[in-house]
Amino acid sequence: MSEIFPLRSQGRRRDRHGRGIRGPFLPFTLPAWRTRAEKFDDVIAYELATYRMVLGEKMDGLDFGILDVPSEDPAPWEDGIPLARYLPFEPGGEITGRLIFYRLAILQSARRAPDCHLFIHQVVTQQLASALGEFPEDIDFLLR
Repeated sequence: MSEIFPLRSQGRRRDRHGRGIRGPFLPFTLPAWRTRAEKFDDVIAYELATYRMVLGEKMDGLDFGILDVPSEDPAPWEDGIPLARYLPFEPGGEITGRLIFYRLAILQSARRAPDCHLFIHQVVTQQLASALGEFPEDIDFLLR
Protein backbone atom coordinates (compact mmCIF):
# COMPACT_ATOMS: atom_id res chain seq x y z
CA MET A 1 0.00 0.00 0.00
CA SER A 2 2.90 2.35 0.66
CA GLU A 3 3.89 2.27 -3.03
CA ILE A 4 0.55 3.91 -3.92
CA PHE A 5 0.37 6.37 -1.04
CA PRO A 6 3.75 7.36 0.39
CA LEU A 7 4.05 7.16 4.14
CA ARG A 8 3.94 10.55 5.83
CA SER A 9 6.12 11.52 8.68
CA GLN A 10 4.36 11.84 11.98
CA GLY A 11 5.77 15.35 12.37
CA ARG A 12 3.74 18.52 12.21
CA ARG A 13 2.51 19.46 8.73
CA ARG A 14 3.63 22.85 7.51
CA ASP A 15 1.39 25.87 7.18
CA ARG A 16 3.16 27.90 4.51
CA HIS A 17 2.37 31.58 4.11
CA GLY A 18 -0.69 31.36 6.37
CA ARG A 19 -2.84 29.52 3.82
CA GLY A 20 -3.70 26.58 6.00
CA ILE A 21 -2.46 23.04 6.12
CA ARG A 22 -1.97 21.51 2.69
CA GLY A 23 -3.62 18.31 1.54
CA PRO A 24 -7.10 16.89 1.16
CA PHE A 25 -9.70 17.54 3.81
CA LEU A 26 -10.79 13.91 3.82
CA PRO A 27 -8.55 10.87 3.65
CA PHE A 28 -8.97 8.71 0.57
CA THR A 29 -10.11 5.78 2.72
CA LEU A 30 -13.32 7.42 3.95
CA PRO A 31 -16.59 6.74 2.11
CA ALA A 32 -17.18 10.48 1.76
CA TRP A 33 -14.22 10.69 -0.62
CA ARG A 34 -15.85 10.13 -4.01
CA THR A 35 -14.50 10.83 -7.47
CA ARG A 36 -16.53 12.77 -10.02
CA ALA A 37 -17.16 9.58 -11.96
CA GLU A 38 -18.48 7.84 -8.84
CA LYS A 39 -20.79 10.77 -8.09
CA PHE A 40 -22.12 10.66 -11.67
CA ASP A 41 -22.64 6.90 -11.34
CA ASP A 42 -24.69 7.55 -8.20
CA VAL A 43 -26.94 10.06 -10.01
CA ILE A 44 -27.61 7.63 -12.88
CA ALA A 45 -28.14 4.74 -10.45
CA TYR A 46 -30.65 6.81 -8.47
CA GLU A 47 -32.60 7.68 -11.63
CA LEU A 48 -32.67 4.06 -12.77
CA ALA A 49 -33.65 2.79 -9.31
CA THR A 50 -36.55 5.25 -9.23
CA TYR A 51 -37.65 4.09 -12.68
CA ARG A 52 -37.40 0.47 -11.53
CA MET A 53 -39.83 1.25 -8.69
CA VAL A 54 -42.23 2.94 -11.12
CA LEU A 55 -41.96 0.59 -14.12
CA GLY A 56 -41.27 -2.69 -12.35
CA GLU A 57 -40.83 -5.72 -14.60
CA LYS A 58 -40.60 -3.70 -17.82
CA MET A 59 -36.94 -3.03 -17.02
CA ASP A 60 -35.99 -6.64 -16.26
CA GLY A 61 -34.46 -7.34 -19.66
CA LEU A 62 -32.28 -4.23 -19.76
CA ASP A 63 -28.63 -3.90 -18.82
CA PHE A 64 -27.03 -0.54 -18.05
CA GLY A 65 -23.51 0.80 -18.35
CA ILE A 66 -21.61 4.05 -18.08
CA LEU A 67 -18.58 4.95 -20.18
CA ASP A 68 -16.57 8.15 -20.18
CA VAL A 69 -16.80 8.81 -23.93
CA PRO A 70 -18.24 7.05 -26.99
CA SER A 71 -15.79 4.46 -28.26
CA GLU A 72 -16.37 5.07 -31.97
CA ASP A 73 -17.65 7.71 -34.33
CA PRO A 74 -21.36 8.54 -34.15
CA ALA A 75 -23.74 6.60 -36.36
CA PRO A 76 -24.89 8.37 -39.56
CA TRP A 77 -28.29 9.16 -38.07
CA GLU A 78 -26.84 10.72 -34.91
CA ASP A 79 -26.32 14.47 -34.81
CA GLY A 80 -23.23 15.52 -32.91
CA ILE A 81 -21.88 13.57 -29.97
CA PRO A 82 -24.28 10.96 -28.56
CA LEU A 83 -25.19 11.29 -24.89
CA ALA A 84 -26.28 7.66 -24.63
CA ARG A 85 -26.92 4.63 -26.82
CA TYR A 86 -29.31 1.71 -26.80
CA LEU A 87 -27.82 -1.53 -28.11
CA PRO A 88 -30.49 -4.18 -28.74
CA PHE A 89 -29.54 -7.84 -28.31
CA GLU A 90 -30.85 -10.90 -30.10
CA PRO A 91 -34.42 -11.78 -29.07
CA GLY A 92 -34.96 -14.76 -26.82
CA GLY A 93 -32.16 -14.04 -24.39
CA GLU A 94 -32.46 -13.04 -20.78
CA ILE A 95 -31.11 -9.56 -21.55
CA THR A 96 -32.85 -7.80 -24.43
CA GLY A 97 -30.65 -4.73 -24.66
CA ARG A 98 -28.10 -2.45 -23.07
CA LEU A 99 -28.30 1.27 -22.39
CA ILE A 100 -24.92 2.98 -22.28
CA PHE A 101 -24.62 6.50 -20.89
CA TYR A 102 -21.59 8.64 -21.76
CA ARG A 103 -20.49 10.57 -18.68
CA LEU A 104 -18.36 13.32 -20.21
CA ALA A 105 -20.78 14.01 -23.07
CA ILE A 106 -23.71 14.30 -20.65
CA LEU A 107 -21.81 16.53 -18.22
CA GLN A 108 -20.57 18.79 -21.03
CA SER A 109 -24.12 19.22 -22.35
CA ALA A 110 -25.54 19.63 -18.84
CA ARG A 111 -23.36 22.71 -18.27
CA ARG A 112 -25.52 24.63 -20.74
CA ALA A 113 -28.76 23.48 -19.09
CA PRO A 114 -30.36 25.56 -16.31
CA ASP A 115 -30.75 22.49 -14.05
CA CYS A 116 -28.10 19.79 -14.30
CA HIS A 117 -30.07 17.07 -12.48
CA LEU A 118 -33.18 17.70 -14.58
CA PHE A 119 -31.09 17.44 -17.76
CA ILE A 120 -29.68 14.08 -16.65
CA HIS A 121 -33.21 12.95 -15.76
CA GLN A 122 -34.40 13.88 -19.26
CA VAL A 123 -31.54 11.96 -20.91
CA VAL A 124 -32.29 8.85 -18.84
CA THR A 125 -36.03 9.19 -19.52
CA GLN A 126 -35.58 9.56 -23.29
CA GLN A 127 -33.19 6.63 -23.57
CA LEU A 128 -35.29 4.37 -21.35
CA ALA A 129 -38.46 5.25 -23.28
CA SER A 130 -36.68 4.50 -26.54
CA ALA A 131 -35.51 1.13 -25.23
CA LEU A 132 -38.99 0.22 -23.99
CA GLY A 133 -40.75 1.48 -27.13
CA GLU A 134 -42.84 4.06 -25.27
CA PHE A 135 -43.15 7.83 -25.22
CA PRO A 136 -41.02 9.67 -22.64
CA GLU A 137 -44.09 11.50 -21.31
CA ASP A 138 -45.77 8.17 -20.53
CA ILE A 139 -43.00 6.84 -18.30
CA ASP A 140 -41.66 10.05 -16.71
CA PHE A 141 -42.30 9.83 -12.96
CA LEU A 142 -41.93 13.61 -12.56
CA LEU A 143 -44.99 14.19 -14.75
CA ARG A 144 -47.26 11.85 -12.81
